[in-house]
Amino acid sequence: MKKLLLSIAFCLTFLNLFAQKNGSITGILADSANHKTTLNYSTVSVYKTGDSVLNSYKLSDDKGTFKINNLQVGIKYRLVITAWQYGTYRKEVYITAEQPNINLGTLYLSTQANDLNEVNIVAERPPIIVRKDTIEFNAESFKTLPSAVVEDLLKKLPGVQIGSDGSIQVNGKAVSKILVDGKEFFGGDQQIATKNLPANIIDKVQVVDDKQAKRRDPDLTAAEIPQIINLKLKKAIKKGAFGKLYAGGGSKELYQAGGLMNFFRDTTQVSVLAYGNNINQPGFNPNDVQRIGGFARSGVNSMMMSSGGYFEFNGISFGGSFSGIQTSSGGGFNFNTLTKKGIKLNTQYFFGRNDNLLEKLTNTNQTLGNDRLITNANENTSALTLKHNIAGKLDWQIDSLTQLTIEPFIVLNSTNTVSTNYSSNTNASGQLVNNLQNLIDRNSSSNKYQLVADLSKDFKKAGRAFNIGFDVSTTPNPILNYNRSISNFFLTPSTSEIDQLRNSQVENFRSYIYTNYSEPISKKLSFKIDLSGNILNNENALSTFYRNPANQLYDIAIPNLSQTVEQNGFKTNTNLSLRYKITKDFNIQPGVVHNYISLNNRFSNSNNIDQRYNFIWPTFQLVYKIFRLNYDARFTEPNVSYLQPVADNTNALYIRNGNPALLPARMQRLSINMYKYDPKNLINYNLYGYGNFTKNGIVNTISISNGVQTVTPVNVSGIYNFNGGANGSRDFKINKTTLKLGIGVWGNINHAPVIINNIRSDANVFYIGPNGNVRVNFNDLVEISQFYSVSLNRSRYQDSFYTNLSYNTHTATSELIIRYPKKVVFETNFAITANSQQIAGYNNNIKLWNAAVTYLFMKNDRLQLKLAINDILQSNVRRSVEITGNSVIDYQTNNLGRYGMLTLTYNIQNFGQKVGGRQTFFNF
Repeated sequence: MKKLLLSIAFCLTFLNLFAQKNGSITGILADSANHKTTLNYSTVSVYKTGDSVLNSYKLSDDKGTFKINNLQVGIKYRLVITAWQYGTYRKEVYITAEQPNINLGTLYLSTQANDLNEVNIVAERPPIIVRKDTIEFNAESFKTLPSAVVEDLLKKLPGVQIGSDGSIQVNGKAVSKILVDGKEFFGGDQQIATKNLPANIIDKVQVVDDKQAKRRDPDLTAAEIPQIINLKLKKAIKKGAFGKLYAGGGSKELYQAGGLMNFFRDTTQVSVLAYGNNINQPGFNPNDVQRIGGFARSGVNSMMMSSGGYFEFNGISFGGSFSGIQTSSGGGFNFNTLTKKGIKLNTQYFFGRNDNLLEKLTNTNQTLGNDRLITNANENTSALTLKHNIAGKLDWQIDSLTQLTIEPFIVLNSTNTVSTNYSSNTNASGQLVNNLQNLIDRNSSSNKYQLVADLSKDFKKAGRAFNIGFDVSTTPNPILNYNRSISNFFLTPSTSEIDQLRNSQVENFRSYIYTNYSEPISKKLSFKIDLSGNILNNENALSTFYRNPANQLYDIAIPNLSQTVEQNGFKTNTNLSLRYKITKDFNIQPGVVHNYISLNNRFSNSNNIDQRYNFIWPTFQLVYKIFRLNYDARFTEPNVSYLQPVADNTNALYIRNGNPALLPARMQRLSINMYKYDPKNLINYNLYGYGNFTKNGIVNTISISNGVQTVTPVNVSGIYNFNGGANGSRDFKINKTTLKLGIGVWGNINHAPVIINNIRSDANVFYIGPNGNVRVNFNDLVEISQFYSVSLNRSRYQDSFYTNLSYNTHTATSELIIRYPKKVVFETNFAITANSQQIAGYNNNIKLWNAAVTYLFMKNDRLQLKLAINDILQSNVRRSVEITGNSVIDYQTNNLGRYGMLTLTYNIQNFGQKVGGRQTFFNF
């Protein structure tokens, strides 16, 4: 009975509280001079009489109507109505139990001479002001915690959405730039501003259209124009610093340490980083390198990432490797400043040292009619790489319509590799055909000197634009390759030995010049011309020497294994097109392209070959709302290494020839793309596809005799490749719980001939990979995610000499994060890869289980102590399988195995990141 009375009392109290908040105020805003003109998107702020604290607010809709709900009865409210270019309207309203819903009818506002920019409202600043082209939020109207950063403030603003990757949208439009007091902060890096600036120093948040984006593409609709956020500060930021330091040690004498710091003063920023570890992991995660390391300021021109955590920006590695076990270290800096004339200057230098040990098993199974050639290889390679990257960037906004960019690059890269390889070939009967013991000592340099410049000019006439630029580079790459091997043949018993030095001096020079011009002919029709030229000067000077038994020096020249190839010439590309705007959302751009190529191939020991080709081909582009289709064509010259008419015999069982008679390939390209994000329903989906159709493409013909394969590149036509896919996801929010569901599929078909022992067959290799994922977040206390994918791999051949191949690979990943109790984070993930290929000595089901627990210290969790266990089940290896030509190739490589690591991390400033998950210093 007591519980029943308490329940009734609770219900009555709840109903009473609800009843106290069931009042509302509605009305219509209109112009006092022209009553038919409604005042749309005006701010209606509600205060309790005698109180200056904002109680609630609403914006009038596109018909001037507003309604404010959940107001308490028995309270007198003060309405403050502000509209752009109108005087402030104030009115007191009393909500009673007898009349809880107040309809104010039409309220008329008078225009005023002063713009709201000149009006100083102290006690009653509206939370939002909507001007003609600007939305302005009063930061003080949106309360945040004392430790909040700008990102926390933005999340409270109506219409603002922040993605899990830090991207920002306002009313469904992407934010292209964030300014601080009208200037770029850290080179315009959004997350540096949103995740580091304290929210309590922000006075106003202003949102405007990106007018430059509209000028660059006049066909952008209002819904497609990106937004710019300008943060108006209460006081200017003069100087500061943020970053993080970490160090850790573990079992097996493993260690990791590093630091990433950023210092700023006014418009100058300096980033410094250093790292070192022997746990086969990058020193930092990609987000930190871009944000704190300065790459978002200098620009990321090239990016490479792998599922194992390895990544490169602009050819710079930050530790870790695709496979094997690596000890890595490195460091560098990034300097950025903005001059008084508006010139952005950026310089950077990075040094990296990687020492990698790779143990690799390879099984290659070739079908050859009733026979097979099965190759098993056991490779052990140690490689030491030293790399210096020096780069600069000048970005000058000469005026509002003209921009100049100049970027020099220098890359100095040296690698020493020592590799031992044991391989054997067997036939379908299991007979041993041959075997090979091979030792390779290779010293190489991959240097590059490059200068890129670009000048773009827009004009006051919308749609008229001019662009010109060049890209000049030279890449001197000397290679010394010492090769010693013994080959044993068993069906016809014999033995062969090689002890030689191959000295290659490879130098490629490339000068690419381009320009384009766009001219609007009418509101619906515009003309565009694209011109480009490419000057080539490539050389491959190869000299081969046997070791002299008398003095043990490599000084016996081998004429038939030595040759110098020079390739000189140029390519031009001219593209003329007309763009016709059928409707606001639909336009087509037909055109025509003329390609010309002239190559002079010079050989030191054989006849020279000159090549001249040109063709004219149609091009086409179609854009309909979110759908885009492109079609074009181009010439591609063969790499000078393919032209070298000298056999590469460093693997005596797999000899590669060159072909000086190779022709340039003509490639037709087709692409489709569709992307859509629905912010209202939190749905994201995309569709993409890319196809290449090639005439005179390059494939390898293979001749097999006594288990020795001799490979020669030749030109063939009828090659095509198409890859594409589709992805979709949807977010669901229920109170403080979020659910994200995603599905996707990707596929690839490659059609090319297979030619072995003069038996030719068209081969179709298919890859299809459906996948799905789900992630649940319970108020950031518990996160659970599950991912699953299957890769279906098939090959089909026209000639019965080749056997159809198939295999499947299943991959599943599970993750659990628990942030409870307070200051403790537990995380674990489990991944399994299962392959239908059954090969003796290969792990068919690789299970990788990692776990970690983190304890958080200090204010804002700046200090973090983490204990992590890697590869709990001691898998030790990684595996991958692929179909190439008529072969299934199976790779298995070594992994670091099980170990424990205790790491201490100190954050200087807090980045607003949640602890736990993949973006951590311990990348599983």
